[in-house]
Amino acid sequence: MASRYADNDREVFSDLGFSESGGLQPDSNQESYYLPDGSGLVYGKPLDADVKAVHGLTEEEEVFSESGDGDEKKTCISRVAAPFYKIVPYGGLASNCISFAANNLGGGIIAMPNSVRTSGVGMAIIYLLILNTLAIYAFRIFGIAIEKTKSRTFEETGTVLFGRGWGYFVGFIVALSCLGASIGFISAIGTLLKPIVLNAATSPHYLKTDNGIRLLTVIIWACAIVPIVLPKRINSIRYVSMGAFLMVVYFIICIVVHSCTNGLTKGIRGNMTFFTTGNQAIYGLSIFVFAYLCMGVTYSIYYEMKPKPSLGQLNRSVTITMTVCTVLYLMCGLFGYFDFGDDTKTSILLNFDPVHQPYMMVAYLGMLLKLVVSSAVNMIPLRNFIYHIIQWELDTVPYWKHCLVVFATTSIILIAGLFIPSVTVAFGLVGSICGGFIGFIFPALFWMYCGDWSLKTVGWFHYIMCHIMLFVGVIAVVFGTIATIYDSFIDV
Repeated sequence: MASRYADNDREVFSDLGFSESGGLQPDSNQESYYLPDGSGLVYGKPLDADVKAVHGLTEEEEVFSESGDGDEKKTCISRVAAPFYKIVPYGGLASNCISFAANNLGGGIIAMPNSVRTSGVGMAIIYLLILNTLAIYAFRIFGIAIEKTKSRTFEETGTVLFGRGWGYFVGFIVALSCLGASIGFISAIGTLLKPIVLNAATSPHYLKTDNGIRLLTVIIWACAIVPIVLPKRINSIRYVSMGAFLMVVYFIICIVVHSCTNGLTKGIRGNMTFFTTGNQAIYGLSIFVFAYLCMGVTYSIYYEMKPKPSLGQLNRSVTITMTVCTVLYLMCGLFGYFDFGDDTKTSILLNFDPVHQPYMMVAYLGMLLKLVVSSAVNMIPLRNFIYHIIQWELDTVPYWKHCLVVFATTSIILIAGLFIPSVTVAFGLVGSICGGFIGFIFPALFWMYCGDWSLKTVGWFHYIMCHIMLFVGVIAVVFGTIATIYDSFIDV
């Protein structure tokens, strides 16, 4: 695997007219630039945008150009943009955390209060704490597999470790997960718009119908989702992701305040309980698993890390992100459930009246931004799988071809999302079927098949943890899927 990338690098340097060891001989009229890793000055034509990405140049660095005599000249755009690039540096710890959070927080947060209702308060807390621990451990295993195999995508890892054909299976599961999540986000946008339109006295009658909500969803898709799914790099949308994350925090603060001034003062009531039994208890598990299903962007974030990708940086990023997300999930789930009790809807958005509560209207608009960003981030693993099938390389494919593939894919997602009956159906199926594989089974198997894995080499802790991951993954796939289907289509 490593040799293949080395061959690719040699071909790129050869095509540009200079050698690996230092390029062409220096010439007074010859263009030059420094390699991104600071290893030296290279003579020859500057790398184009796609090849720059292969060798580590960020999109911010590409806005700076060098003249023939070596004097750096900044464009007007670069002068304005440069200070903003330093707020959240490209590939830094903050950027990595924001990117993981952009994929993690979204549909799971709006379904969390209902999941607490179905599972019970006590069981929900146990689920969240266990899944937080296992998610952090799963990312560590993914990082070990990436460093050992040197692969750049899930598909490559599957092919290297399991053999020809298995890469397609691994990629399909990851792509199916992102497809289901993206469809769920489109459906959630409609769910978010419904209370706003229905409660607004000046809303036209047509917009209050299902077709009217779909029309508004299409407009948001065209104006907001399409523009931010086009960039190739996940770090390119980190500032939008940061804004969306802050709006999620604001939304949860609104839930806490509303709960403290309304439902929380009524105490335990109705069927509120700490533990539930039967299919209802198991059904909540699939939503909780989905809430931690952000592994699909691991490779993209890892290889965009600065100054260089490392397992330590990955561990720090996911530990911070998962811990913060768990706290937010607990606050949203518990306070949302305490507020509405048995009347908690499948999406907490349906329980509020944003039209007559201005502070909640701001929160709704913020959650709209969050759903848009989550949909865009989930497109990254999905498009990677498509490129793997048609044998395209992300770094070298022409940008217009990239845009066509992404636009066609997101159009299909839009059509599917407009007709999903319930947001929890999509999230539940994705969380149970795909979440069990991606969050638990794949990480354990990846490390086991990397070689030199045994009780003697890894120790008791990792040996037991990997088998626990496999066991939990099977439970999530089998029982979670059955419970989701039963709750959504049979017990209605």
